[in-house]
Amino acid sequence: MSWKLSKAAVQLREQLDDDFPNRSRKSDGAVADARHRAKGNSDHIPDKNGWVRAIDVTADFGSHPEEVYAVVEKLRKLAKRRDKRIKYLIYDGKIMSPILNWKRRRYKGPNPHRSHFHISFTSLGDNDSSWFDLEGERQNEKRLRKSSRKLGESVSSGGSSDLSSGGLGYCGHCKCRSSLSLA
Repeated sequence: MSWKLSKAAVQLREQLDDDFPNRSRKSDGAVADARHRAKGNSDHIPDKNGWVRAIDVTADFGSHPEEVYAVVEKLRKLAKRRDKRIKYLIYDGKIMSPILNWKRRRYKGPNPHRSHFHISFTSLGDNDSSWFDLEGERQNEKRLRKSSRKLGESVSSGGSSDLSSGGLGYCGHCKCRSSLSLA
């Protein structure tokens, strides 16, 4: 059977590759092998239309091993806030899903996912390759739109500043994406 990877999965993998170009890919994966298929139900197994809705991402992001925890946490928060393409996450013996409102709970599966993290996607991600807003840029955009001051306008000494609310690092007038680390 031929298969196609969820466009959300492709987008996320590309974002991680861009942000962590030297990360290990030793445990990366998408489609289930024959042994995995024989074990039963998995989002790594193509559905009747050929969609694979899961990827595994190696937990070795290079010189800063804690980076993977930060990435998984950002994905969890993004899913909890609004990204309905994310179905669930598994990493380091914990699973995070809409059950219990994205709180971490013990994962009882045979693989504790310590060498990689697993992310499953809903069918909403099949054809949705939009950017994963891991840095909260869309939240900054909404805040800027609500501001009475226009972008580029001087801030008076008595006025409010974007500095205290994390306004730096977001380009609100174009569609560019920040190259900031996911840390």
